[in-house]
Amino acid sequence: MSVPSPKRAFVLAAGYGTRMLPLTRDLPKPLMPLWGKPLLQHTLEMLARWGVRDVLINLHHKPGDILEFLRRNSDFGMRVALSYEPEILGTGGALVKASWFIGRDPFWLINADVAADLDPGLLLRSFRRDHSIAALWLHPARGPRTVEMRAGRITTFTSRRPGAANTFTFCGLHLLSPRILQYLPGTGFAGIIGAYQRAMRRGERVSGVCVEDSYWADLGTPAQYLDAHLETRAAHPRKPGGRLFDPRACLTSKGEPSFVAAGQNCTIARGAVVKDSVLWDGATVEAGAHAVRSVIGRGTRIAGRVEGVACRGDIGLEACEAATLGPLGIKASAATVLPLPPRGSARTFARIRAGKRSVILVRYSLERKENALYCAHARFLAKAGLRVPAVLADQPAERFAVLEDLGSRSLTDAVRNARPSQVIRLYEKVLEQVLRLHETGTALARKTRLPLTHPFDAKLYKWERMFFADQFLRQRLRVGSRLRQDAIGELAVIARRLLREPQVLIHRDLQSSNILLADGGPALIDFQGMRMGSAAYDLASLLCDPYVALPEALQLRLLAFYNGRARRPVSEDAFLLAAVERLAQAMGAYARLSRIPGMKHFEQHIAEAARQQIRAASRSGCARTVEQLAHRALESGVKKSDHD
Repeated sequence: MSVPSPKRAFVLAAGYGTRMLPLTRDLPKPLMPLWGKPLLQHTLEMLARWGVRDVLINLHHKPGDILEFLRRNSDFGMRVALSYEPEILGTGGALVKASWFIGRDPFWLINADVAADLDPGLLLRSFRRDHSIAALWLHPARGPRTVEMRAGRITTFTSRRPGAANTFTFCGLHLLSPRILQYLPGTGFAGIIGAYQRAMRRGERVSGVCVEDSYWADLGTPAQYLDAHLETRAAHPRKPGGRLFDPRACLTSKGEPSFVAAGQNCTIARGAVVKDSVLWDGATVEAGAHAVRSVIGRGTRIAGRVEGVACRGDIGLEACEAATLGPLGIKASAATVLPLPPRGSARTFARIRAGKRSVILVRYSLERKENALYCAHARFLAKAGLRVPAVLADQPAERFAVLEDLGSRSLTDAVRNARPSQVIRLYEKVLEQVLRLHETGTALARKTRLPLTHPFDAKLYKWERMFFADQFLRQRLRVGSRLRQDAIGELAVIARRLLREPQVLIHRDLQSSNILLADGGPALIDFQGMRMGSAAYDLASLLCDPYVALPEALQLRLLAFYNGRARRPVSEDAFLLAAVERLAQAMGAYARLSRIPGMKHFEQHIAEAARQQIRAASRSGCARTVEQLAHRALESGVKKSDHD
């Protein structure tokens, strides 16, 4: 290497790995295996190839596991020291605590929980040539791409156009001058980006470097972890001192043969199907099991169909959860925890299997106060004659509940390949339940004075339109203030019209994914936001659902079905206005959720939401600006898809 490389490196290994729960209750994320080798080991071996001789590793979450790994693996050709943080300090705070190690020379700072391989020469040359306080490795295509730079100099870490042309993602590798300590607080928690921003305001240069023929993958979620195995399954070590991954051999195209990365002492029974999956040490896949895109934790035994994460109950459950399951006939040590995909409501869900028994564990926070109402609402709705999951255990002090498992088949899934006649029958059965909610539920809620969240009033409608204007129009479409104000004004008129409608008990989030199809017919879920509002809002949520995209004629036919049985029919005019309102709220939600790591899939629904909004706004004739902006969203989405 023509430019001398630093001899010291600081490896960040203190994080909780929250998005990989419950697996990280067993193994800290730096010890998760990538093709059988812990990520931390990959990192240390790469640093050794770069000529690093002294490494400091910070610890917080499960420090004993990392210490034990280093005791058993000490032949990296470098001295390793540890910095334990009783309270996690963040990257900046960790650097301040490690100032004794840093010394006077440039040093590497790297995350231990990513998959990375590169030649560091470009970072070294950029750092020394430009007298930078830091040179950061950037990726031009992957990740959230929130970094902007001009002529190799980073100008912002918080781009207002993330993912657009000439935006980049920081890959977690820094080459740093000790001068960075001048821009960090003396004690306590601190991030590193704030220090860079302060340094840049003082005229310091923070360089950004994209490295060709390199490999980087963020392993923040199970899906990203599996993708990294998929991409590197053809990679192979070269001669001693060579590269770990051959980026040219990384396979990223779809339709390639599947992979299985199995650890030590794993068992896959005859007749089991395992595809695109990682099995940690001691995992067992029983005969007849079907594991697709799964991560099976250490010592975990799976049966049936699994997609996602699976781990042993005595690892994946808190003690209070295990104790609650006992009286239900489920022993934690014999159970398997199967986390379900995130739903974006400050709650997490997991299916707990033990033999033929299966229940749903719901954990929630009070970030949304309505989450605390779920169990009371479930009991109320069952009393009103609606099909909902039975509450098997309710522990409000610990903020979790155990519910009946009604399976995973939603109305969204059922409609996907159904014949038109089947779709009609399915929706008619659902509408019978909705009508019972609106009529029987309303009367019973008023009689019993059921505790509900805030009703649909002028304040709530205002919140919805401002949410749409900020999250979707401003942050995603980058619409100017004048057009935003015009759209807000139109939605305000729609809100006043909907407030004149009769107020009934509504679900509030009655989309197809919140309706399960169990043996006893359709069942409602996610009703914790139930409140008084216009029946038209629920009907628009159900019939103008972007997840399903019902044809207009069918929407109106189903509206007529509801009206033919309702004491108070919903006019077509009110239905269309509610559709414009509801779709605005949905588009704001899709835009916000798609920016959260691991939830980008919500973005795929924006185009259909725009189509539905164009249809409803055009027929209603009172939301021209909203209609115009929906056209812009649709055109923007098509161009983006074509580009991708």
